[in-house]
Amino acid sequence: MLNYLHVQLIPYLTNDQLAALTVLILAFLAFLSGRIRYDFVALGALLALVILGIVQIPDAFKGFSHPAVISVASVLVLSHAIGKTGITYHLSKRLSYFSSSPSMLILTLAGLVAFFSAFMNDVGALALIMPIAIQLCQRYDISPAKVLMPMAFASLLGGTITVIGTPPNLIVSNYRESIGLKAFSMFDFAPTGIVITIVGLIYLAAFGWRLIPNRRSESAHNKFTTDNYLLEAKVEQGNKIADQTVADLEEISENTVKVVVIIRGARRIIAPSQEELIRANDTLLLEGQPEELKQLELLTGLNLTRSSANKNIPHDKLEVLEVVINPGSRMADHTLSDLQFREKYGLNVIGVARQGENIRKRFSRITLKVGDVLLVQGHADELPDTLRYLGCFPLAERDISLKASYRLMPTLLIFTASIILVATQTLPPQISFPLAVFLLVIFKLLPIRDVYRSQEGPLIMLLGCFITVGAALQQTGATEILAAKLVGLIGDLPDIFILGAILVITLAMTDIINNSAAAMIMCPIAYGVSQQLGHNPDAYLMGIAIASSCTFNTPIGHHSNTLVMGPAGYQFGDYWRVGLILDILILITVTPTLLWVWPLS
Repeated sequence: MLNYLHVQLIPYLTNDQLAALTVLILAFLAFLSGRIRYDFVALGALLALVILGIVQIPDAFKGFSHPAVISVASVLVLSHAIGKTGITYHLSKRLSYFSSSPSMLILTLAGLVAFFSAFMNDVGALALIMPIAIQLCQRYDISPAKVLMPMAFASLLGGTITVIGTPPNLIVSNYRESIGLKAFSMFDFAPTGIVITIVGLIYLAAFGWRLIPNRRSESAHNKFTTDNYLLEAKVEQGNKIADQTVADLEEISENTVKVVVIIRGARRIIAPSQEELIRANDTLLLEGQPEELKQLELLTGLNLTRSSANKNIPHDKLEVLEVVINPGSRMADHTLSDLQFREKYGLNVIGVARQGENIRKRFSRITLKVGDVLLVQGHADELPDTLRYLGCFPLAERDISLKASYRLMPTLLIFTASIILVATQTLPPQISFPLAVFLLVIFKLLPIRDVYRSQEGPLIMLLGCFITVGAALQQTGATEILAAKLVGLIGDLPDIFILGAILVITLAMTDIINNSAAAMIMCPIAYGVSQQLGHNPDAYLMGIAIASSCTFNTPIGHHSNTLVMGPAGYQFGDYWRVGLILDILILITVTPTLLWVWPLS
């Protein structure tokens, strides 16, 4: 489209450069606002460049075949497979019994999360150890708020140790290859990653946890107080509710009262569907607030009494469990009505808490968010598989994908072999890791459906689209212009301050936009700065990888931060109290380490 313009719109900028910079700025502002999901921002930026003629149509989606996309997708599957073996849970459970003081408990649990996140998805490593952490906090009378944030931060620190630890590392490694240098190897990140991980863990265990407000995160029964509001009603002959559906009864209360169980003779109908008929002589187990239950009693003529029916239901048939909505969950950004939660999954939601506060309004109309804590009730035999499918993690010690199985050793052997192949440069990551996934499926160590369930669609979309956008920015010379402006501002500073300034910019950016997007935006700019100053680009690129992962100051900067917000009851401002000092420590530590490991000359 720009080919039709024969006039240069702005001096010193070609029309292509102007358009590319405009798209980049608009994309950044969209990332910043958070009103549009980051994957659709990336898609919109790509399509804008295609329409403007900067990206040719045949090249539009070449980014999806990029090695970084293939590697990230494969690592997500392998991380899921490792999580299913139960190794993280059982190792953390054994070691954590030696730690009863807050500092030692944090050092042990956060250290384990950091170790595991170096080789698997950081959110997965965190979520699998969270139940045992909460259980130990209750045992030693320590607020979970003191422990969960350090664990979340440790998952980010540990990801900086290996090339597969976090997507930004893979992005930076593959960017290095795209500029004609060799891609970073598996453990090239280790010298700097280990240093900042040790510094971060010492700070969090010795001092950082003391800066977290003492927010008491109550247990499920105290938080939701459902036992106080669980009543039963006998449907007598002639009652107008007889021969009506569950939906009809709940509609009378404007859906504020739930029919939890229908007891019909010896039969227990747990989480009955909306179309289930209520019959004479049924006993209904109803859940709701006292005033709502009283109103229902007046409107229907039912005689409500304190429930004893739930005591007659076998323990292995009816279960109440507290769960947290995981990033990538099918429930995130949907209401229970949209999901047809009870009809499709046979579960009742009898409590919703957000940031530690119980939400007291109609559950069916609440738009669920990542990190929300739900109290769900359902059939015990079906609960584990249903929660796995929905993408929820239990917040209590429970046998849901946590028991070590016969898959443990063969899965670890295949995973370890794939890492060795990459570390020895026998095979590149985009071949070695898909090969490992293939072997896991062929040997029936991982169901093929889990290969697709473990993917993070938004992340793959972001990578595939923005790789092409980044290439277009470089081809037009837009990144060189940004680099030149930056050099004009900081070029007279000593080398260590120039590198530190690049890190500070990236640290600030990654707190407010997706860390993978921050890495893709900053890589070409940092490389341009290094070229204009005549420096070796490796220190700059490695700095971008580390700074992109250090997302500590907001709960929205990374999924790990979001995941612990609900269970611990954190407020938005709690994060920067701990994270800002951690950022400063990392900046002071990593800048000279980078110059030592990756000299600028």
